[in-house]
Amino acid sequence: MTYEANRDWPSYNDRLVRRGWFYLHTDFLKQWDEELRAMNKGKNGRPYVYPNTFIQFCGLMYAFLHLPYRQLEGYLQALSGFIPGLRSANYTTLWQRIVELELNVPMPENDILVAVDSTGIKVTNRGDWMRKKT
Repeated sequence: MTYEANRDWPSYNDRLVRRGWFYLHTDFLKQWDEELRAMNKGKNGRPYVYPNTFIQFCGLMYAFLHLPYRQLEGYLQALSGFIPGLRSANYTTLWQRIVELELNVPMPENDILVAVDSTGIKVTNRGDWMRKKT
């Protein structure tokens, strides 16, 4: 009881609320054209249409939301309705660019993020054939 009586409830509440924050930075929109110009300068073949920072953003959405690429395309289309200047890429482009991308997941300075799957889903099907056989 003494622990909870001495707790700083406002800061405790703020920490709990911050757990639900979803970091959605659209800073890449500010340099979209400049980055594309730099990426395409001296490039042979078809020019890039989407800058690397946008693909990094898409890769983070892919990793955080666990969306297949077609659903990621739909998510970006819906998000572009809310964020002016955001253009959606097709799922093939997303797949081709995200696969070759080295993802840098931003971490808050003093917080540790932990994801736990407690759904009870098994990783393997070991022994299932015996249960079905009987």
